[in-house]
Amino acid sequence: MSKQAIVVGGGVIGVAAAHYLNLSGWQVTLIERGEIGQGCSYANACLIVPSHAAPLPGPGVLPQAARWLLRPDSPVYVRPRLDGGFLDWSRRFLRACSAKAARSGTDALRGAGAAGLALFDELVSTWRLEFGYARRGLLNVFVTEEGFARAAHERERLQRAGIRARVLLREEALAFEPALSPRIVGGLYAEGDAHGDSYAYVHALAVSVQSRGVRIVTGRPVRRLLARAGRVEGIVARNPDERIPADLVVLAAGAWTPALLAPLGVRFPLQPAKGYSCTVSGYRRPPSVPLFVEERRVAITPLGDRLRIGGTLELAGYRPGINERRYQAVVRAAQEVLADPPDAGRGEAWMGYRPLMADGLPVIDRVPGIDGLIVAAGHGTLGFTLSPITGRLVADLAEGRPPAVPLAPFRFSRF
Repeated sequence: MSKQAIVVGGGVIGVAAAHYLNLSGWQVTLIERGEIGQGCSYANACLIVPSHAAPLPGPGVLPQAARWLLRPDSPVYVRPRLDGGFLDWSRRFLRACSAKAARSGTDALRGAGAAGLALFDELVSTWRLEFGYARRGLLNVFVTEEGFARAAHERERLQRAGIRARVLLREEALAFEPALSPRIVGGLYAEGDAHGDSYAYVHALAVSVQSRGVRIVTGRPVRRLLARAGRVEGIVARNPDERIPADLVVLAAGAWTPALLAPLGVRFPLQPAKGYSCTVSGYRRPPSVPLFVEERRVAITPLGDRLRIGGTLELAGYRPGINERRYQAVVRAAQEVLADPPDAGRGEAWMGYRPLMADGLPVIDRVPGIDGLIVAAGHGTLGFTLSPITGRLVADLAEGRPPAVPLAPFRFSRF
C-alpha cells in the first residue's frame, strides 16, 4: 500500500518537502491556499547565504532595537500590542538574546545553510532546474565608518565558520564592483554564497514534482487538520469543504502555521515579520554580485534584466498593506550605494509576511503527541537559503532516517 502525504504550503519550503518526500516513495498532495509561490517566495531578496545565516536575537540586538524604535524608517520596527501570542513571543525573544544562544543558533543555521548549498547544486545539475542560480558570493557594503570598523571582526567569524571572506577598502570595493557609488566606505566579500530567482525556483521545482506524480492543488485554504487518538488523519480543505486523508501531514504554511496548530492545543511561538521589496525592470547598470547594505539591512540582487531591492522587518501582526515610509527607506538604501540610483517609481512594490520564531531558528520536527504530523516553518529571512535542506530533513523524519544535519537545534523540545 502506498504512503500518502499532504504538504500544506506552496512556497519554497513546501515544494522542497514535496520533492524529497516524492524521492522517498511517498504519494504526495501539495495544497496551497493561493497560487504556487505567491507568498514570501514571490519577491524576496533571492539570496542563498550561509554567511548571513544567524538568528535575529543576540546580545547586541536590544540596544540597537531601542535606537531603531525611535525612527519610523528604521530597518526594524515593532508595533507594541496587548496580544497574548505576541507577549509570549517577546518573552521568548528576550530569553534568546544571549551570547551563548546566538553562537549556537548561528552554528546551527550556518551548518544547515552550507548543506543546503550543496543540495542547490544538486537540484541544478541533476534535476536541471533553471532559476538563474549563480554562486558569485555576497558583497556586504558599509556606508559608515562605524559600520566598516566591524568588518574585520566579522571576517574572522566567517573564517572560523569555514567561509572565505575578505575586507575591501573603498577603492578596492569600487574596483571589485563598478556599480557601486563612491559614497560607500568599504566592503566585506563572502565567497561561496549564491542567489537565484526564488519564484522561478518554486515553479521549476513544482513542474518537476508534478511530472513525477505529485498532485498540486491551489486556491484551497486548509480549514483544519484531522487528528484522532494522538494521530493525524488528514486535512479538511475549503472551497468546497473536502476531507483529504493522509498518513503524514507536513505543515509548511509559513506565517499561517500557528493558526492551524492552535485547534490541536499546540502553541507555536511564531510572529509574522513584514518585509518589503522593490523590483526594477530594465535596470541599466546592475551589480555583478548581490549586495547587502549592512547598516540599512537591505539586499540588492541582480536577477537578469531586473534588480530586486529587499529589506525591513516590521513586527506589527497581520496588518495588510505597505507602509510607504518604510518602503521608501528600503529603496533609498539602494539609491545610496549604487552609482546609478534606481527609480522607485518604475519598480514593483511588494510586501510579505516572513515567519519568525522567537529564537530566530525554524522548527523542523514531528509535533509531540500527534503522530504523523511534521512542522517545517519559522525560517524568517532564510527560507530560500534553507529550503532544500529543510525538505531533505522532512523526508528524513518521515522515513525515520538519520537526519542530514543535526536536528536538535530545530526541535520542538527547545521551547
